[in-house]
Amino acid sequence: MFDPNEESLVLEIVRGFFDVPPEEMMKIGDQFKKLLFDPQAGCEEDAASSLRKALEDMPKEQVLLAGMFVSGLLRCNLVPQIQQQYMQAQAEEKTDTK
Repeated sequence: MFDPNEESLVLEIVRGFFDVPPEEMMKIGDQFKKLLFDPQAGCEEDAASSLRKALEDMPKEQVLLAGMFVSGLLRCNLVPQIQQQYMQAQAEEKTDTK
């Protein structure tokens, strides 16, 4: 397992390989998080479909960086936090529709 600092360093190195500015990397990460935690997604399949469509529209370099972003989240033991945020977003969505 990588710790978050090591994961960030690896991501920065790869980002540099493709000459992607830090601001663009932030946009890629934000876009991916938004799709991943979209409260409008009715189920996991809907979220996966939205992610696939978004990835089809991205340049391959951005797809690679997005994959590294998700990989980093998982390898840095952030899964419980991600699940908690997802459940919170789902709960907020349910209260908004009532």
